[in-house]
Amino acid sequence: MTNPNSLGQNDLAKRQARQRHRPSLAGLRVLVAEDVEMVRDLLTILLSREKVVLTTVIDGAQALAMAETQEFDIILMDMNMPVMSGFEATRRIRLSEGPCANVPILALTANASKAEVAQCGRAGMDGHVAKPFTPAVLMDAIADLLFSEE
Repeated sequence: MTNPNSLGQNDLAKRQARQRHRPSLAGLRVLVAEDVEMVRDLLTILLSREKVVLTTVIDGAQALAMAETQEFDIILMDMNMPVMSGFEATRRIRLSEGPCANVPILALTANASKAEVAQCGRAGMDGHVAKPFTPAVLMDAIADLLFSEE
């Protein structure tokens, strides 16, 4: 599990070249679980520019309910939310037999400590992006999870 923010700053030319070669995210079904309205609004703006089909919820319990009943291509999960944390929601999604049990889950959190990143992995998350993030870092992380050759 990698955090694009921790890899150091790439020079502008490399980032622009990568953006030109990034597969389109248009049409992807994205679930965002984020309790902070301002962050949710920012994610809505950024992801709408990419023409994704976006669903937003405000806590882990709502994320779990959506993931158990609807299909998504990726889930962006805040870690510290009311009602149910992103860690617990992810664990339950992974244990479920719902349509999102194996969908990539990208952690979004302001706490980028090694311990929290490790906890994200143990919960079943596939990647981690630390807040604050740039649009390019977020879109690259999404593309890496969905389109990277294994």
